[in-house]
Amino acid sequence: MASADEITKLQLDNGMTLIYKKIEPLPIVSVQLFLKLGSVSDPADKLGLTNLMQMLITKGTASKNDEQISKEIEALGGSIGASETEDYCETSLNITKKYFNKAFEIFADIIQNPSFPENELQKEKTNVIAGIKSRQDHIFDVTLDLLRETVYQKHPYANTTFGTEETIKKITRDDIVAWHKKHYGPRNMVMVVTGNISLGEIKKVVKKYLNNLPAVESVKYDFPAVTQTQKSLIEKKKFEQAYLMYGFLAPEVSNEDFPKIKVLNTYLGGGMSSILFQELREKAGLGYEVSSFYQSKKDKSMLVIYIGLDKTSLETAKAKVDMVLSDLKTKPIDVNRFNDAKKYIKGISVLDHQTGARQGWYLGWWEITGKGYQYDKKYLSEIEQVTPADIKNMINKYLTDKFVQIQIIPEK
Repeated sequence: MASADEITKLQLDNGMTLIYKKIEPLPIVSVQLFLKLGSVSDPADKLGLTNLMQMLITKGTASKNDEQISKEIEALGGSIGASETEDYCETSLNITKKYFNKAFEIFADIIQNPSFPENELQKEKTNVIAGIKSRQDHIFDVTLDLLRETVYQKHPYANTTFGTEETIKKITRDDIVAWHKKHYGPRNMVMVVTGNISLGEIKKVVKKYLNNLPAVESVKYDFPAVTQTQKSLIEKKKFEQAYLMYGFLAPEVSNEDFPKIKVLNTYLGGGMSSILFQELREKAGLGYEVSSFYQSKKDKSMLVIYIGLDKTSLETAKAKVDMVLSDLKTKPIDVNRFNDAKKYIKGISVLDHQTGARQGWYLGWWEITGKGYQYDKKYLSEIEQVTPADIKNMINKYLTDKFVQIQIIPEK
């Protein structure tokens, strides 16, 4: 019998990778199916294709419509969901042990036999286009989109996951059917099952309901290299406020520097005790929104600094950010703030592992992004091992003078 901490990875008879973790005592089972396909693989003229596929995959099968699926799953007390990112797709099932077999049958039907109804496609295309337009009303999104385009250039990360109005209009049901047929096969799948269920039971239901998944080619992940460039852009937009954003190229998740960058980001801009918050908001009163984040991706990532502020404070804020970056390079690391940053990361991680579903998600995410599922056990110990000297090295290595700066200012 598997212990509470034991995690098993194996290849099933159908060729799919399975990661399994027994979690007791609650009679709950969570299934997370990760597909090694993200929006980075979308054809250039049909950006948003993967997103639409995932939005529609739960909307009907060859034998059930959207309403029937919803009613059957809700009657069992469960839930099914689907989403996608730049690097992967995910379809999930959460259910009590008592109804696992019946719910998994519905889940497998969704995975193998989605009908992609034309009427639902038109609804979702309308919703996506409305979302694209409304994105222009949010200054953070507008700034981030411009930053991403400038940093990534010809790399697919330059695009949003949901595409453009022009590309969405081009996508047809036939495109989505073909896209699903091309990629939804066992070679491209990592299934994570967590909960109060045996490995034998999982193998049994997979063999019964998913044994005939079609053979497909493995998703190829081969994109242009990204090099950091130094650039500053100023754009006038119809906002009352201004926005300032900096983008530094940062390592991918699989890189050995990953935990060190996580600590650096938290030290720099994570929470109210961070340097950016204290220096720009608390002491100088410059911004209503001040923070940083590290985009953890399969390929080259970004460490982003952002400040929302009044246009009259822009020059002062830029000078303050320059000062912060300079101090990071020339002054010693604040040990108390450094220790607080590590405690913050560990606290957030522990809280986010409370449910079996989230534990399963992390196992799959580490696996799909290149660290391997075992890293979930190692992550916090590696965070603990990060030293102030490591942070200094990361500052000198990644927070260089080659960064992209975006300024959004009001038109009037």
